[in-house]
Amino acid sequence: MTPRNNRTRSIGQRIRSMTETFGGIAACAAAAEAGKRPSRAALKAAGIEPSAFDDVKLG
Repeated sequence: MTPRNNRTRSIGQRIRSMTETFGGIAACAAAAEAGKRPSRAALKAAGIEPSAFDDVKLG
């Protein structure tokens, strides 16, 4: 691969990572507003350790 292809792939990976992170954050916010616990996948995507959320009191 040429350096340009590596850079393009890196930018694509960064955009995908940011999209997954913001999606996780949105899912966590929606669940918290509804008084529910977010899914483990959403918590991980948002950068939150799922076990750390166990102490959060909802409602």
